[in-house]
Amino acid sequence: MRDGVMPADPERAAAMELVHRLREVAVRLELAMGEFARTTGLHGTDVRALIRLLDAERAGVDATPSWLAQQLGMTSQATTAVIHRLEAAGHVERVRSRSDGRSSQLQVSDAAVSLGWQFFGPLLDRLIATTEALTPGEQSLVTDYLTAVTSALDATSGLP
Repeated sequence: MRDGVMPADPERAAAMELVHRLREVAVRLELAMGEFARTTGLHGTDVRALIRLLDAERAGVDATPSWLAQQLGMTSQATTAVIHRLEAAGHVERVRSRSDGRSSQLQVSDAAVSLGWQFFGPLLDRLIATTEALTPGEQSLVTDYLTAVTSALDATSGLP
C-alpha cells in the first residue's frame, strides 16, 4: 500500500489519482506565486496576503488586520509586519471602516492589481479558456468538487 491506495480498490485508486492531480495544480500555483514574489521583491506571505485581500474584496468582506491574521494563520504581530511591508511597497492601503470610524480596512492598491494582472494575466487567460471549454454542467461539477475539497481542508487544517 502506497499513499493509502489499495491496488485492489479501483475506485479508491481513481479518487487518489484525482487528488494527486489536484496536488499538482496546487504545487504549480504555489510555484507561480513564488516566482511573482521573487520578481516583485515580495515575501511569499505577502503574496498570500494580497490574494486573500483580493478574495475578500470580491466577496464583499471587510478585510481588517485581524481578519487577515486569521486568514493567514498568523499572529497579529506577524500580520502587522506583512501589512507594513505591503503598505511600504504601495500594494495595500488602510481605509477607515464605513461602519466603525475607529477601525481600518485593508484595500489592495490599483497599482498592485495592475502588477498582478501583468504577471498572472496570461495564466488566468489560459485557465479561463480551459474552464470555458467545459459545459455548464461540467463547470458546476468542478465547482462542487473544489468546494468540497476546500471544506475537507478546512476540517483538517484548522485554517479558514
